[in-house]
Amino acid sequence: MRLSMTQISRFIGEVVPVAQRVTGDGGESAAPEGGGGFADYALVSLHYLRIYLDSSYRMTIDLLKEMPQLTSSSA
Repeated sequence: MRLSMTQISRFIGEVVPVAQRVTGDGGESAAPEGGGGFADYALVSLHYLRIYLDSSYRMTIDLLKEMPQLTSSSA
């Protein structure tokens, strides 16, 4: 299945707030500066996106690297 950036962006826009509520990370940055990793909600969102795309983590991360507007708008 090939999805447009708009479809993926819409999906991320719906998933991130849910993941923030579930993890309690609502006010936290996805990748805090000076931190040792990513916020829990960012990892949960990545997992949801991987399932939605039916792809591996590597392919999902590669896709996000090619679409910086998604990662900057959802953080």
